[in-house]
Amino acid sequence: MMNGKVAAAVLAMGVVGAGCGARTDLPESRRSEEVCAAVGETCRTSAACCGGGQCNAGVCEAPHCTAGEAPVVLVSGKERLSGLLADGDHVYFTHYGTDGAVLRVPKAGGAIETVVPAASWTESLVADANSLYFLDGDRVMRASKDGSGASLVADNQVGSMSIAVDASFAYWITPVGQAVRRVSKSGGTPETLAKDEELTPDMVPRMIADESKLYWSASGLWSMSGFHATPKEGGALLFVEGAATTHFVVDSMFLFWITTNASPVRLVRTRKDGSEAKTLTEWTFVSNSDLAAGMAQDGDYLYWARGKARSMNRVPKTGGEVVELFTSPDAINQLTVDTSCLYYMTTRVANETGETTSSLLRAPRFLPGE
Repeated sequence: MMNGKVAAAVLAMGVVGAGCGARTDLPESRRSEEVCAAVGETCRTSAACCGGGQCNAGVCEAPHCTAGEAPVVLVSGKERLSGLLADGDHVYFTHYGTDGAVLRVPKAGGAIETVVPAASWTESLVADANSLYFLDGDRVMRASKDGSGASLVADNQVGSMSIAVDASFAYWITPVGQAVRRVSKSGGTPETLAKDEELTPDMVPRMIADESKLYWSASGLWSMSGFHATPKEGGALLFVEGAATTHFVVDSMFLFWITTNASPVRLVRTRKDGSEAKTLTEWTFVSNSDLAAGMAQDGDYLYWARGKARSMNRVPKTGGEVVELFTSPDAINQLTVDTSCLYYMTTRVANETGETTSSLLRAPRFLPGE
């Protein structure tokens, strides 16, 4: 198992993360503690900084999380938080509902800032190097990360859900229209890439993108039969063998997913065509509280929250020992990673009133000695 401090990370839910990285002019296989850049030294990317540090304005900064420290609360006692995204110096998230908004808080802790006010039913949130992209009701929107302005990318996308972006386009699903669509990130006329008759208006699908394809699935009361996919430029609707789920990630070689409709619950790795399935870990399913809640990745590990145990776990992408990183007093429902931290949301239901509140926390993604 690769030491976490030398793990180079990949894009996961819009985030670039790494364990210890190294000089960026070296092949990834040769990066090590001896050649990484210390705090205050120059860098090109965060992968070059030692110990999970972050490259900011060409200089390595100290990591926000240190192995062994307790979780830190960044936001507490809020209602209806979703859309978690770690990017740069901030963690972005949404407050969804009729009075929704896109918000952010410094990774180091501090005041909550409003990036886009008065957005409605905003849940899905992604980013590129310069902007945030999100679904605001029936609109596809773009906003500056500092809150200096928002603009319309596409309108009249009724029932749109789950957004993804690449260098040129924004992609989303419209279950009402049984379609996967895209539009130029600068705006224009949306085009339909694929029609999927398995999508229904009541469905809540999730979609992710790799270099050439889009993948989506849905679980729960209205679920899909495995994964569906389509080339980014459009074409045939592809079917990938798997299970109905909303917990899945993709890297350059594999699709990783957690089952949500069978016992035992399994974390599975497959080729992107569904072949060579390998179960990396599994656990007993008794009730819905045993289901996974969220999934993220870096270059070497998969991270997920196990519902009933309220625990954060990781396993190597190649398979091996499952490590429990920490437990939470409240249910974990979303997570993402950066170079040194896990950022996650929790929910708490008050026994007396039934009121549900959400919090956002950070915790180290390495154990002491790694």
